[in-house]
Amino acid sequence: MTRMLTVFALLLCFGLSCFAAFEEETVLLYLFDEETDNEATDLSEFENHGEITDAEWTEDGKIGGALVFDGASSLIEVPHHESLFPGGDELTIEAWFKPTTFPAGHPPIARKGSVAESGWGFDTPGGKIRGFVYTAPGDPAVANGATPMKVDTWHHVAMVYDGKEIRIYLDGELDGEVPRKGDINQNDASVWIGKKSIESVWIDGTIDELRILNIAISQEQIQEDMEEGIAFAVEVTGKVTTTWGRIKAEARR
Repeated sequence: MTRMLTVFALLLCFGLSCFAAFEEETVLLYLFDEETDNEATDLSEFENHGEITDAEWTEDGKIGGALVFDGASSLIEVPHHESLFPGGDELTIEAWFKPTTFPAGHPPIARKGSVAESGWGFDTPGGKIRGFVYTAPGDPAVANGATPMKVDTWHHVAMVYDGKEIRIYLDGELDGEVPRKGDINQNDASVWIGKKSIESVWIDGTIDELRILNIAISQEQIQEDMEEGIAFAVEVTGKVTTTWGRIKAEARR
C-alpha cells in the first residue's frame, strides 16, 4: 500500500510539474464560464483581460459557458502586453467555435493588429480556417484550410507556428500548412477577437475555450485539449486547487 501511494505521488508530481511548465507558456486563457458585464477574464498569469462589446454570454457553451458574437458589432479587444508578442518564432492559438453564418471577408477568431501592422492572425474566410504569420510588415505566409466548417456545429480550431511552418487544425486533424521561417513581426497593437481590427468584418457564432500560447504545441496536445478540455493549476473563483485545478471534462454537447 505504501509503495502504491509513493508511486501515485511521484506520478502526480511529475504530471503537475510538466503541466506547470506548459501553463507558464499560456499568455491568454478565456474559458467564459462565468457571466461578466464587459470583461473577458484571462486566467493566465499575465491577466490579459479583454473588453467585451455587444457579445452575449451563454451557459450553453461547448464546455460550460461561452460567448456569442452577433456578426455585426460583437468583439473583444485585448490591450497590448509584452506577453502577447510571442517572443520569437513560436505561437499557438486554439479555441472551440460554433459558426452561425459565414460573413464575407476574413472574420477572425483572433488577430494581432491591422493588416498594415499585423503580426499574426487566425480567421475564417468562407467558412474555412486560415492562419497567417508576418515576419516583416507586408510579408505574410498564409496557411489555408481545406475543409468547410458546418453551421450550428462545434468545431475545435487551432493554429501553430513553430518557426518552420504554419499549421492549422480542424477538429484535431491537420487541415492546412505552409512553410515560414523567422520571428513574428512585433507590434504594439491590441489583440482583436471576433472582429478584424479597424475593418467592419465580424465573426457570427459562439467561441469557447480560447487560448494563446507562446510555444508551438503538438497535434497530440491539440487533440488532448479537444478531448479532455483545458486543465490549469491556478486559484479559480477563490478556491485553491488541489491537484490539477479544474479539468474541464464534462459531457460534450
